[in-house]
Amino acid sequence: MSKLIRAAGAVVYSYDPSGQRMFLLIHDRHHAWTLPKGRLEPDEDETAAAIREIAEETGVVCELERLLIRVAYPVYRKGIWRDKEVAYFLARAALTRPVPASDEGITQAAWIVAAHALRLVTYAQVRQVVRLALKSLDEDRNDA
Repeated sequence: MSKLIRAAGAVVYSYDPSGQRMFLLIHDRHHAWTLPKGRLEPDEDETAAAIREIAEETGVVCELERLLIRVAYPVYRKGIWRDKEVAYFLARAALTRPVPASDEGITQAAWIVAAHALRLVTYAQVRQVVRLALKSLDEDRNDA
């Protein structure tokens, strides 16, 4: 049995000057639009990993609000199938200009209008995470 790959990331949101909700997306080495995330370092917890990975991949410093979901799926690397688990958080950040980490294969990092982000995300599983974030943020607004 191979060791579980653990990763963490977030749906990072902000608001533009008109009050429109924006989500931070990356375009990765697989030519996919997705959420920033990455593997946990040894002795690192999910929250620290999510904050670090988002900053490394986009240059954006965020504040985690809460865990949204953990997603598990198999990955095939170097001829071996392994299980991967990603903890996705909801996070807020200032609307600063993202800088894609080209050394990590990130070709673009951008703030995208939330509704458009949902259509732009490549992977169905990640779209579900974005939907969950939208629902959570809408519930927060309705509770306020």
